[in-house]
Amino acid sequence: MFNMQTTIKDDIKFEGIGVHTNTKSCMILKPSDPGSGISFRRTDVKDPSKNTIKANYKNVKSTYYCTEISNEFDVSVLTIEHLLAAIFGANIDNIEILIDGPEVPILDGSSKIFMDGIQDNQIINQGDAKKFIKILEPIVVNHNNAFASFTPNEKLIVDAQIDFKHQLIGKQKMEIEVNYDNFLNEISNARTFGFLEHAEKLHSMGYGLGVTLSNTIVLTDKNIMNSSGLNSTDEFVRHKILDICGDLMLADYRIIGKFTSICGGHNINYLALKELFENKNSWCLVDFDEDSKTAENIEHIEQQKLVNQ
Repeated sequence: MFNMQTTIKDDIKFEGIGVHTNTKSCMILKPSDPGSGISFRRTDVKDPSKNTIKANYKNVKSTYYCTEISNEFDVSVLTIEHLLAAIFGANIDNIEILIDGPEVPILDGSSKIFMDGIQDNQIINQGDAKKFIKILEPIVVNHNNAFASFTPNEKLIVDAQIDFKHQLIGKQKMEIEVNYDNFLNEISNARTFGFLEHAEKLHSMGYGLGVTLSNTIVLTDKNIMNSSGLNSTDEFVRHKILDICGDLMLADYRIIGKFTSICGGHNINYLALKELFENKNSWCLVDFDEDSKTAENIEHIEQQKLVNQ
């Protein structure tokens, strides 16, 4: 089934505040046709010709503390990464997301509640072959002390490394094959985190206005403020992988290859995707032959459509 395009059977509803805007929004995930991909529709923007935003790296408006996308009419939606990570982890290809505000609800700060909602629904096999981006040659990006690369591999592997001066984080590293079970069991409940000392600066810039101990791991100089503690000692690097999965969903198709991130974040993830698509010889579009279990090349014209869209 995971080699065929999928959507959800019924609508799925989520409500909550945005971690940055502190604005409450209602969000409904709806089934969508084969080949339609992932899109957001701002229902509070009444002109239907202006309220849809395709989840694609070309529509990235900002990567400052979250990933924000917008359309040509400057209608945007931010903090999309945790929801997209759940859609990515659940192997869903086509879905329309209706939202009546500017920001995806943060819920518990992870992808777990989104995954639970999807699991309670039903994933539908749509009968059309799923397409993949297969990495053929290495792509390397360095920016502001962050590093990211795509390298060839027969599976999707994410290797993330972080290095924080905080004594409860320090250096953490995790490499994992991203599939449904691994995402659900190892990644989906890793929560976003922040530092108390940065709160005033963030608030002055209009970020972090909805942060609570129910949706964010908050660290003081020496301690974690959350009474429940951590879900795992390396929850921080696991959340980085969660964010990577969400940002990679902006490629339109899942990737066959290895993504490595060192001291990375949303910006380097975006820059890596941009560099990948600017180097057309470094990848190709493939679909999956269910009988032979091998990936077959798609006509070059289909690859060109993806680059030019």
